[in-house]
Amino acid sequence: MTISAILFDTDGVLYHRPRADRHLASFLEQHGLTLRHHKVLDRALRAARFDVRLGRITREMFYDAVLRVHGLEDETLFPVGRDMLVQDAADIELFPGVRETLEALYESGLKLAAIADSAHPARDITGWLAGQGVSLGLWATFAISCEVGQLKSDGALFDAAIDKMGADRDQVAYVGHTSDELARAAELGLTDVAFMPDDPAVETMYTVSSFYGLQDLFLD
Repeated sequence: MTISAILFDTDGVLYHRPRADRHLASFLEQHGLTLRHHKVLDRALRAARFDVRLGRITREMFYDAVLRVHGLEDETLFPVGRDMLVQDAADIELFPGVRETLEALYESGLKLAAIADSAHPARDITGWLAGQGVSLGLWATFAISCEVGQLKSDGALFDAAIDKMGADRDQVAYVGHTSDELARAAELGLTDVAFMPDDPAVETMYTVSSFYGLQDLFLD
């Protein structure tokens, strides 16, 4: 296996959010409201979530919709509510071994990039990671759907990242956790690596249960 560049999914691979919605929940409680179930939000906001990830609407517009679904009616409170949602988005925790492994991969000469269907711009996500000790200098590029205007599902976001890195597709690996995105990467000719996949039965070229496993896979 000859790999010169690695694409990483972000949420669910580099980091997770074990304290999800805590700022929003506190804010809502102050105003006599409670968090709606995530399934309610998914149904109510499906179209808006699609649009914000493509950059068709702003993150602020999407957050206003989130607040309305939770029952907030006083629009003078929306700026504070949006700030709570931003704080929750930034409240990430790295998976064990992420920082050390990224540094080792970078020092070996591999190009590293991140790719995400997200409403959050690259400057925010790289800032969150930097706050967890992941240096900005490790990244060759970030390809984020809301900035590129393309999703991973149609392959264009993968192409955008690969083009920016100047890598040959057959020398690029994709580390993800969502089965359909891993399958899409394989269809595009990338080496697909599943990290704690959402479907344990997903068929990929490689599977790792620990981020440290990427060092065994890619480093001599």
